[in-house]
Amino acid sequence: MFAEIRRIDRTFAGLAIDLPKECQDASPLANAAIAATNSPAVQDLHDGILSGTITPKNIAAKLTESAIAIMAAERIITAAEGTQSAINTLYFGALKAHADKLVTALRPAFDEAAKVIQTAGKYFAPDANERDILSAGMEAVEAWHNLAAAKVTLTQIINARATIADTERDNSPAYLHYISGNYTQAQLWQAEAEYTGVGHGLHNLARAGFTLHLNTKAEALKLAETARTKTEQQQAQAEAARIADSKRDSSLAFELAARAAQ
Repeated sequence: MFAEIRRIDRTFAGLAIDLPKECQDASPLANAAIAATNSPAVQDLHDGILSGTITPKNIAAKLTESAIAIMAAERIITAAEGTQSAINTLYFGALKAHADKLVTALRPAFDEAAKVIQTAGKYFAPDANERDILSAGMEAVEAWHNLAAAKVTLTQIINARATIADTERDNSPAYLHYISGNYTQAQLWQAEAEYTGVGHGLHNLARAGFTLHLNTKAEALKLAETARTKTEQQQAQAEAARIADSKRDSSLAFELAARAAQ
C-alpha cells in the first residue's frame, strides 16, 4: 500500500529535489495510514510471557485484548485501503500540475552529469577499454574517472523523469526527453536505436553526436513535430525536383524527336 508514493519520495529525496507542497502533505498521510495497520498485539503477548508480565491470572484477559486488537487491525487495513484513492489523487495530481517545474529542478544535476557523458561520448564508446581511453588524451581520461558517478546520477534522474512522464500520461518515446536539436525523422529513429541499444543509452546518444538535454513534455513533443515537418519538407522538395527533372527530360525528348522528324 502506497509503495509508489514511498518510491517516488525516495527518488526525489536522493536528488535533493523538493516535491510540491501537496505531495509533502500527502506523504505523511500515507505513512500514518500504513503505520496504523501495524498491530503489535501478537508481539506484545510474546514479550509479556518472556518478561513475566503475563501470568496465569491475567493471560485470559491479555488474550482477549490481543484478539480485539487483531480484529481491529484487520478492519483498519480495509479502512486504510479506502484512503488510497484520495491520497493518491492529492499526491499524483500535484506531480502532474508541477511537472514542468520538476523537470526544470532536475536540470542542474542533469546538465552536470551530462557534461561528463557528452565528453566521454566525444572520445570513446561505452565498451571502450583502458588503452582506448588513455590514447584519447587527458580530457577523455578525466571523463572516464567521473563516468561511473555521472551514470549513477543520470539513472536517478531518468527514474524521476519517467515518473513525471507517467503522471502526465506522456507517451513520448523516452529518448525524446534527453536530446535537443533540429532533427529529421530518420535522425530521430537513429536516436531511438542508440538509446535503446546495448550499453548506456545516454552515452550512446552522445557518442552518435546528439546533444543531451532534459526536456519537458512540450519540448519532447516539439522535437517530434519538428522532425515530421522537416522530413515532409525534404520529401516535398525531392518530389518537386523529381517532377522538374521529369519535365525537363520530357521537353528535351520532345525537342529531339521533333528535330529528328524534320
